Amino acid sequence: MASDLSWRTEDIIRAYSLRWLIEVFFENWKGYEGWDALTKQPGNEGSEHGLILSLLVDHCLLTQPDQLANLKHKQPAYTVGSVINRVRLEGILTVCQDLATSQDPKQQLEQITVAFQELFQLNPSDKHMVGRDLGRLEPTPALKYRAMECLS
Repeated sequence: MASDLSWRTEDIIRAYSLRWLIEVFFENWKGYEGWDALTKQPGNEGSEHGLILSLLVDHCLLTQPDQLANLKHKQPAYTVGSVINRVRLEGILTVCQDLATSQDPKQQLEQITVAFQELFQLNPSDKHMVGRDLGRLEPTPALKYRAMECLS
């Protein structure tokens, strides 16, 4: 499209903006579906497997009732992140309903508490440089000598 001089500048810009859809896919793929942190196979084969799994997950999310209704009525689809959050909410509500109708709610709550604590563990942040070797962070004697030579 860039070498076809019959295209207007505005049309080229609009067509190029469609590239943003790829960026949205990557953001969803990494941020909401967790494939960036879960990649276990390196190389082309590993990336192909991750892509296939991601597309299968996306396909399954199309069957979520609200998403399905939108698509059936030719409305825009919901984002992957919002559908995943809705599915999580539905899971939490199911647990609450089961707890409310349980024969022994106290014991059921204890089991749920243990399961949730195992599922939602706190993880150390990589952003805060914990456990990283920062080196010496001081000049070597040779560099001090060289710096003094440059000043004189």
